[in-house]
Amino acid sequence: MLLKNLDGYKLTTTKQAITSFAGLPLLLGMARSLGLEEKLNALPIKERQRGYKPAETILTLMGLLQSGGRALDDVSILRGDEGLRRLLGEIPAANTLGELLRRFTLTTVFRLGKVQLWLAAAVIKALKMESIILDIDAFFLDSQKSDVEMNYEGRWGYNPVAVTCAELKMPMAGLFRPGNASPMANLAGLLKRVIATLPGIPIRARSDSAGYQAKVVRVFHEAGVKFTITARHDDGVMETIRAIPQKAWAEYEGGAWPNRKTEIAETVHAFSEAKDLPAYRLIVLRWPKEQPELFNKDPYEYHAVLTDFNDWAAGLVLQFHRTRQDGSENVNKELSGGFGLSKLPCREMTANAAYFQVALLANTVFAATKHLVLPDNWKPLTIKTVRFRLIRLAGVVARRSRYLWLKIPRNYPFQKVFEEARWRLLGLSMELAVT
Repeated sequence: MLLKNLDGYKLTTTKQAITSFAGLPLLLGMARSLGLEEKLNALPIKERQRGYKPAETILTLMGLLQSGGRALDDVSILRGDEGLRRLLGEIPAANTLGELLRRFTLTTVFRLGKVQLWLAAAVIKALKMESIILDIDAFFLDSQKSDVEMNYEGRWGYNPVAVTCAELKMPMAGLFRPGNASPMANLAGLLKRVIATLPGIPIRARSDSAGYQAKVVRVFHEAGVKFTITARHDDGVMETIRAIPQKAWAEYEGGAWPNRKTEIAETVHAFSEAKDLPAYRLIVLRWPKEQPELFNKDPYEYHAVLTDFNDWAAGLVLQFHRTRQDGSENVNKELSGGFGLSKLPCREMTANAAYFQVALLANTVFAATKHLVLPDNWKPLTIKTVRFRLIRLAGVVARRSRYLWLKIPRNYPFQKVFEEARWRLLGLSMELAVT
């Protein structure tokens, strides 16, 4: 029927203020309710003599990423949306967004990262969460920009790392690093800042092998954070594993590798370079190699997890550690595919680092919207689904009797969700203002 009717209508224009993004003001309203606008305007960014405040430009860039924009030039679609401009006001142009990113320095990028961490902590406080699971994971962004570096796999791009709140699927903080940076670089300092913003809240942490370093374990140890970390197969770890007696190995039936005959054992392991740290529990899985290696005669492959969960069964520790993939790895995929990090806008690394922090802010505001004002069955949804259902909603904007009216389709299936979210947001704004 679509093909049949393709030439059965005439195209014209209208003077009515129509918007294709009627749900976007909900997310930007959430950002303002949480106090993000004041924090962004306090950034020490050199302002132009005439133009937009930092918050106006950064919130526009956040809205662009939340609504599906893939490049700075896509903001022209928002600027050409008359209804959205009536709801939000004037929208900066693409060159204004680019100029703002290029005005960032390493110091102001760091300050923007502190704003992101403050925002994530504010969401946790608003939800009155009694405990937190932090997931740590690095991911790679392929890029052909002129300033990129090559990693050990021969890929050109950047190597950021993010710390995620697993329960909310929400980024807490992140570092934007060159492609040749070690996955372990600057991780301990980042974790120390994240933990310091959550005083009095019990924290458990899970990390890939990037977190297997004495500096990170010391941060956890001093803060009383329970942890599981994938152990790197360095000489010390392999020596500890090979010292496990054969009789200590037992058959392990787990869902991770259903087609492998795996065995499990545990021992203790200490960092040789950190005498102040105690020996920790090391849980090890092994399975026969599919084919022997020329220089490595060991018949097994290993997966080891370092932990201080001393009162948990080994299988429960491994299960807890594996669910990290549902937290950090999925959030990293969301950042790359849903919030514009698959295509970075600038040639300068510092500008792209600022863009990375804005993407974290956009994701955090989205998570806050899901958990604070949307129904419970919307909480697992990705930005792509919410964008299709709610953000990219058509509406007519009109002014009547001194009020601005937003008219949405009568048969819109999520009309009740939209209206309740708006009222919850208004109530949240007043509650946070009083607090």
